[in-house]
Amino acid sequence: MAELAVGERALRAVRSLQWARGLRAGVAVSGAMLACHLLGKPLGWAALGGFEAILVDNGGPYRSRLETIGTLLTGGAIVCVIGAMVSGTLWAAIAVTAVVCFSATFARVASERVASTSVIILVLYFAGFGRETHSFADASASAVQFVLGGLWAAGLSLMLWPVDPFRPARNAVADCYRVLAEFTKARFTEDGFRGGLSHPSAMHGMGSFVRGQQKEQTSEFQRDMRLKMEFARRALGTAPARVTARTVRARNLTVLLETADMLFAITLRWRELAEDEIHPESDEALRGQAAVREAAHWLSGAEQAVVDGLRHRPSDRAASYLPEGSHSIEHVQPRLKRPQWPFAKGTTLAHLAKDERDALENIQIAFEAVRAIWTGVELRGGRESGVVARWAMLAQATATSQTTATSGEAEGVAGHVARWHWAWIDALRANWTRDSVMMRHALRMGVVGAVDIALMRLTHVRHGTWLAMTSIIVLQPYGTGTLRRGLQRVGGTIAGGVLAAVLATAIHGPAGLIAAITVVSVLTLATYAVNYAWYCFFLTPTFVLMSMPYFRDWQFAGVRMANTVLGAAVAVAAMWLLWPEHEHLALGRLLGRGTVADAAYLQAMVRFWKVDASERRIAERQLIAPARRICGLAINDAEESLDRMMLEPGFGKKAAAGNIQAQALTFVTYLRRLMRVATTLTVVGSGEAQIVGRVESIVERMEAMGAALAGTGAAIIGPPSPAYDETAGTSVEEQQIRRMERQVGVLERAATELLRKAAG
Repeated sequence: MAELAVGERALRAVRSLQWARGLRAGVAVSGAMLACHLLGKPLGWAALGGFEAILVDNGGPYRSRLETIGTLLTGGAIVCVIGAMVSGTLWAAIAVTAVVCFSATFARVASERVASTSVIILVLYFAGFGRETHSFADASASAVQFVLGGLWAAGLSLMLWPVDPFRPARNAVADCYRVLAEFTKARFTEDGFRGGLSHPSAMHGMGSFVRGQQKEQTSEFQRDMRLKMEFARRALGTAPARVTARTVRARNLTVLLETADMLFAITLRWRELAEDEIHPESDEALRGQAAVREAAHWLSGAEQAVVDGLRHRPSDRAASYLPEGSHSIEHVQPRLKRPQWPFAKGTTLAHLAKDERDALENIQIAFEAVRAIWTGVELRGGRESGVVARWAMLAQATATSQTTATSGEAEGVAGHVARWHWAWIDALRANWTRDSVMMRHALRMGVVGAVDIALMRLTHVRHGTWLAMTSIIVLQPYGTGTLRRGLQRVGGTIAGGVLAAVLATAIHGPAGLIAAITVVSVLTLATYAVNYAWYCFFLTPTFVLMSMPYFRDWQFAGVRMANTVLGAAVAVAAMWLLWPEHEHLALGRLLGRGTVADAAYLQAMVRFWKVDASERRIAERQLIAPARRICGLAINDAEESLDRMMLEPGFGKKAAAGNIQAQALTFVTYLRRLMRVATTLTVVGSGEAQIVGRVESIVERMEAMGAALAGTGAAIIGPPSPAYDETAGTSVEEQQIRRMERQVGVLERAATELLRKAAG
């Protein structure tokens, strides 16, 4: 019952945001149409710009939202003009359309901005292609109207009426940290250790009572924390955003949620340590309790800083969460600069020192994620965002000679991973192969676009651009997804066409037209992430009324329905005939392939360490670069598959234990993060036997996960192996290998949950 209530609360939060998004779309569309009406201009293109700009707005940092809308407006305006100008011979139109469709689809691997807008940009291309006039001046005027309508919607979206689809998930994750902070603040005080008794002497002979009270408090904390984390996972999995897996905000909320889980485990261990030392007459117990209180006071303050950063947009654009920012100065640097841990090795409280070191690194990760949420910029390594400075702080306790060597290594890291600035080139190169799902999908899209143009020209179908628009929207990377989307599109469009015909006969003037389009556009966006068939039902009258040639033309709705049926048939036929992809177990297979590719990248790293220094430049090009590209390709395919599946309202609902969105998102997020750590460790790694052994252990665990997810092995994914040698130190290399081991632990937990739920 508790899980059901959590799911219902998450769904209600999503739906409330969808209604807000729909109302915003209605205002944007009606405002654009009203302005065009008053200026005596056509209504369609400005309204289209306002509608599509709201549709692609994922929420989040203003910078990323503006970049996404800017990508749409720029690309849409360009292809609108190109489409309008392709009015020559049939073969020229087919060739240009094929190139545009292939390019816009394949470019999705390069940037999440393009991934969010590519299909809509192609819709705009065919809208321009279907214009009645094909002069450059008229096409440019339409493009300008489209851009102005989009800018009006962007101003409304960013300034006057901001809607953040990740707000429920962000607040839910903040609640997890709030519960952690409140528990550590209230239960690790001196009074909390005494169980509410006024003086230590009163605890004599009452140990059982105090233990019982403490265990009850801890049990309440565990129940509350588990419910809060489950709610956060549901809210994150149902976020109404496009390309969720590629959204910076979604990835970092996932990281924050997993980090909260780790801090939760640390807090419970600290409570157990405190309860083990209950006897006040022991000086060692009193010193231990004081140490736990001091560590808990620090941890509570740091967790509260995360809560504050998630609840409200920081006025300094989250600069305070940088390594040199005020929150880091207050909560991180003092712990880093402590001369030594105050506990003797081998004692019970020595475990507190180890846990505090883990907690410190988790707080640093949480601070990085908070900043990424508000800026849209993730720390990738190298020169970006002071990462080298943070590594230097982490390595400050090493000897001077080691620090000097580390400094040189850090400079090498900066030069090596500066290529992340050109990551989109690597993504394009990695996917330039028939093994890439997106390459095959782009080729298929190019063929479908060319076939649609041929059908339009040879059959002279009225408003044939709707045929092409339907084909590119229905066509998905996998067969079952294409069929499902086609059925939803056809069913929703036929029902919506009937509504459009009724509205067309009832509308007699511009005022009624604007009002009707406003209402149906609100309902269109409000149902977008809830049910695709309902979305199509309301979308049909929106665009039928927007493009209707004259009032009371109810037959125009029939044209829309006929073109939709034909376009969906073309898409389904293309999926059957052109490199068919079967979606059965596709997500598990792709996640498994990404896991094995990460493992192969780590194996290449170990071989790279064994190469003589004079030959490393060649080895980097011939060994590391191909492994990195293959790894990126596999993760790109997994992200693309997950993005598409998360847009399906029924995704994961058939699993016996509930949906699997959050677990799948966690897995692809940490696959990507592990790849980044491996890129760094390749350069800073020493290749010592102990480090190589730890990497090989990670490789074995990754390969076992990959086999289990792909269904090719019966490996049992167990708990993580021992994290690290406590005497290993805090060098840059050690920090990176620890982070990798922690990430593998997260992957194992997510994979276990995915397999359990998939099995039902």
